[in-house]
Amino acid sequence: MSRKNHKKSVILSSSERIVMELLWEKSPQTVTELFHLLKEDPGWSKSTVNTMLARMSEKGLIRVAQGEKAKLYKPEVGKNSADLAETENFLERVYQGSVSMMMSTLMRQNKIDEKEMEELKAMLDKM
Repeated sequence: MSRKNHKKSVILSSSERIVMELLWEKSPQTVTELFHLLKEDPGWSKSTVNTMLARMSEKGLIRVAQGEKAKLYKPEVGKNSADLAETENFLERVYQGSVSMMMSTLMRQNKIDEKEMEELKAMLDKM
C-alpha cells in the first residue's frame, strides 16, 4: 500500500517541523523574526536559528531571497506534502503500510470515539 510518488517527498525532523510550521503560518520571514518566535520555545539562540535555516536551505526545504534589509525565508515544501510524507512513513514503519491495521489498533484501544467513528464511516461511504 506504499505510495512513494510524491513530487517532493520529505520527512522533517522535529526541529525542521517547528521552523516550517512558522513559515507555513506566515511567510516570508527574516532570521530576526524567526529568532524572536523561537527564543522562548524551544529556546534557540540566534546562531542555532541561523544554522537551522542554512541546513534547511541546503536540503531544499526553504527558499532564501535577499530582501531590502535582510534575507527572507519561505517554505519550499508545502504543508500538505510534508504531512502526507510523514503519515506514509509512519504507516510503513509501524503498520507495514496498512491503514486498516492502524485503525484496528486504535479501535481496540478505544482511541476513536463514536463521533469520529461516524465521520470515518461517512468518509468511506463518500469514497
